[in-house]
Amino acid sequence: MQSVGSVASFRKLTPAMVASQKLAMANDIVKTTKSEVAMALKKAAPALGIDGTTYHILDILIGLTAAEDWSQDRRPLVAISNEKLAEYVSRSSRTVVRSLRRLVEAGVLAYKDSPTGRRYIYRAGEDRQIERGYGLDFSPARQRLAELKQIGAEFAARLAQEKEAKRTISRLSRAMADLFRLAHLEELEVSEIASAFNELMDQPMGVVDRAEALIMLHELLVARFEDNDMAADKGTVDRNEADVFFDRKSKMSCAEDTNVTPYNNTTSQGSWIKSKKQLNRSNDAYINTNKSGYTRFEMAPEEEPKSETRARPQTQSKAESLNWSEHVDPHESEPFSPLLSEVSLGLISSATAETQAAIGLDLSSWSSLIDASDDMRLLIGLSQKGWFDARNRVGDYTASAVLITTVEKALRDPESIARPAGYFRACVDRAIDGKLALHRTLFGLAASGSSAADS
Repeated sequence: MQSVGSVASFRKLTPAMVASQKLAMANDIVKTTKSEVAMALKKAAPALGIDGTTYHILDILIGLTAAEDWSQDRRPLVAISNEKLAEYVSRSSRTVVRSLRRLVEAGVLAYKDSPTGRRYIYRAGEDRQIERGYGLDFSPARQRLAELKQIGAEFAARLAQEKEAKRTISRLSRAMADLFRLAHLEELEVSEIASAFNELMDQPMGVVDRAEALIMLHELLVARFEDNDMAADKGTVDRNEADVFFDRKSKMSCAEDTNVTPYNNTTSQGSWIKSKKQLNRSNDAYINTNKSGYTRFEMAPEEEPKSETRARPQTQSKAESLNWSEHVDPHESEPFSPLLSEVSLGLISSATAETQAAIGLDLSSWSSLIDASDDMRLLIGLSQKGWFDARNRVGDYTASAVLITTVEKALRDPESIARPAGYFRACVDRAIDGKLALHRTLFGLAASGSSAADS
């Protein structure tokens, strides 16, 4: 029973390994290309538990396969020793053996061992077809192409759902904390809702479930305000949630309107905005953060000092409460702005069509580009720490522009960049030294993309 396919006798087979070997021996070969399988594998890798050194090895092995070997009449083999792989990834040979075993059990690779255990490939003819070869076989991944695409799509959808849930939790928790403080000042009884809110924030649960529960609790709190007798005395009917929130919070402030143009010519607009944002932070006096990292509510003292009441600023207007980062000029906020002096969002959009299509990105603003960074770094195997380091070194806008350019180049020609994550880090280093001509690369990508579309 040990001889499944071409597995050496010294290997101890598991059911998952046997399944991979059977996929490698299938007769109905799936028609695909190297780039298509590479993209599907990189998107599905996190869901398959392939990360760290194992992902690095997978990336190297895919790069070493020949594009013509992925045709239906050939076998995508790669022959490289464990010692050479260990040298490439700076790990021990035992670590490489364990990583290869994980890839086989994940249904990505299959063993094709020679009698001596040595891996080699002999090619013959003008078409360089494999005459005799032993090594690591990517046939299981080729046979599972449709399944891998589905796994990657489901993983991306789950990431997007969790990201939206985190935003909902952050937004509603702060809004409810403000409403609780307002209810205390107006002597509106909401203690049972406040207790449920604090219990919800402390209870361990998934972010999606927490967001759904918080939405229902927020609706209940808003309904309590709408039923208040004070709203009826004012004759307010059919007012939406936002109007109630802003009207009531404006009563808490004795400060003058801060949404005016400074009359002193010596006051810069930037310092004026900064001072407003510092004042608005004082509204969070009764908001703290629990051990889970979410905002929770603490009841205000019975009597507030008058000086503190006077210092509390007026609530921001609806227009100010919007996310203004989409309209910030990155050339004024980035530490290495000269790199983006000749790079516009339109140029990035026209040069990175394949990346936008691969991750479903609507590149309508700089913030949308930054929000898609997690999806893009997964495509090139860049760790979260590596991404944070790049952002700290060159800023969000510059790092995102370099990242999407790297992903686009890797998607168009996977063989040209053996290690996209290392290529990205090298570009960041060149950006710091002032030697990166990002605009030239983008212009080249845009030109080659348009010429390919015309043909």
